[in-house]
Amino acid sequence: MFVSDTHSLVWYLTDDPKLGKNSLKTFEDADSGKETIIIPTIVLAELLYICERKKIGVKFNDILEKLKDSFNYVVYNLDFQIILKLKQLRISDLHDRIIIATALITKSKLITKDPIIEKSNYVQTVWWFFFS
Repeated sequence: MFVSDTHSLVWYLTDDPKLGKNSLKTFEDADSGKETIIIPTIVLAELLYICERKKIGVKFNDILEKLKDSFNYVVYNLDFQIILKLKQLRISDLHDRIIIATALITKSKLITKDPIIEKSNYVQTVWWFFFS
């Protein structure tokens, strides 16, 4: 299983070449039923904000429809277990801490290119750039 951060999911949904090739393969594998990607609710909240403010080429309702009809994309709620895990993480960004906590609790790899998360060694990350 994998957890997606916000940037990774946005870049996948918009076919952005910034998405790492290993990350792209993971999303494609989820689309074909080979993998499961967990989407923390904080990622959905950030996507709503991005869709409303930055006018990306994807509508928020389309994202929700895709998630609603998919067994391979699972929304994970911000719950008490996540809150308890947050206390153990020494990352300053609260959104990142929630995403990391979700990956830890679900024993998943994290799809991210965030260097702070990668250097923290809290979770195994998946990325690989197209142009490296």
